[in-house]
Amino acid sequence: MKTEQRQTSQPGRRARVTRLSLALIAVLFALAACVNDLNPDGGWSGVAQEGDFLYIGSKDGRVVRIDSSTGALDRSWVYPAEGDDDLGEIYGTPQIKDGVVYGSAFRCRGNDCDGEVYAVDIESGRSAWATGTVEYETRLVGSVGAGETTLAVGTSALAGEGDTGGFLVGIDPTADAGRELAEQISVREKWRIPLDGPVWGGITVADDIAYFGTLQATLFAVDLSDNASYTANPSDRIVWRFEASGAIAGTPHVTETDLYFGSFGGDVVALNLAYRRQNPDSNVLNSSIEWSFDTGEWVWAEPILSDGIIYVANLPGEVYALNAETGLPRWQQPAEVGKEIVGRPVVFESNRGPALAVASGEEDIGIVVLADGQDGGDFNTDGKGMKSGPVVADNVIFVHTDSGQLRLYQAQNLSLLNCIEAKGEGKRCG
Repeated sequence: MKTEQRQTSQPGRRARVTRLSLALIAVLFALAACVNDLNPDGGWSGVAQEGDFLYIGSKDGRVVRIDSSTGALDRSWVYPAEGDDDLGEIYGTPQIKDGVVYGSAFRCRGNDCDGEVYAVDIESGRSAWATGTVEYETRLVGSVGAGETTLAVGTSALAGEGDTGGFLVGIDPTADAGRELAEQISVREKWRIPLDGPVWGGITVADDIAYFGTLQATLFAVDLSDNASYTANPSDRIVWRFEASGAIAGTPHVTETDLYFGSFGGDVVALNLAYRRQNPDSNVLNSSIEWSFDTGEWVWAEPILSDGIIYVANLPGEVYALNAETGLPRWQQPAEVGKEIVGRPVVFESNRGPALAVASGEEDIGIVVLADGQDGGDFNTDGKGMKSGPVVADNVIFVHTDSGQLRLYQAQNLSLLNCIEAKGEGKRCG
């Protein structure tokens, strides 16, 4: 059993692990056939649900809609439309707000990368912006964050912007002056904030604050509101920041009072939002209300909270159940599932009671019984791996595989209900 770590502040360890993370991260992507400088591959998009439909960034660079009750691809709703140029490689899960599907994609030729931020009308499947997508010369990897009046986009280094590692860009999702495509950034971009490193994880927005991490191991909280006092210096929007023990490539989980995230330093950290606001530059944990737990391996997947327990998996496939208030383990030993755990797990009702579905980058979706952490079997994916997390609705588990399949499983008996190619013509899996 791993021991709880409190008041962690280790600058030497942070620097060492960060250097190691940045050196190895490209190797990990290349080995997993995910992202490298020469040939980004995409296929990491998770599933977003709205009403009776599912929305996915497909393997062939389009946003598609699928009927959740039948698993059938709606070929009348595809963006960009068949025949138009695709968006490129999509890694982030689409975000839906006020009838619009938002997201980002990119493509690279060597080290030259072009990214696009898109907005799709949920009814028509056409661009919600007359000016089309917003383009940046960079990788746009993580999911965007939708605030009240601002779309938050995390970038890698931008061409022509010097040595800055990345940016948080605020985009106006409603402004549309009907300009030509070449003018669209000046129309839509509200502000940009330089960061210490690239943003590859998703952005979580709560109460109009964007929470996200960088590969340089800093967690940021940024105000997205339209506050005129930020006009002169957009960096004043940074509410607080926290230095982690390693690169942050995953998405933070935010509640009304706390934030939970994992890093390549191997730890899971709980931060109290009120305390952080009062101590915006502190890198020391308040041991009465904050904690850090060391899993010993890289943590990429977003932690999730259920009934006062934080569930989190590290990259090699160990799953931990931690008391959300104290960080103390609930199980005597971590559960073990398949390797390359990148997507967030999901809680569902299995035939053995509440359980956790954990998608493996190698193959299969492992099942962990919440009561005791025991093996509950798996959903067989026929050798397909997944970098996105499963989604559950009406006792059905949905998952998007790296190869571009959407697979539907009956939660109680683990049977495969349907499998389609979430791209092209949406054929059934062969």
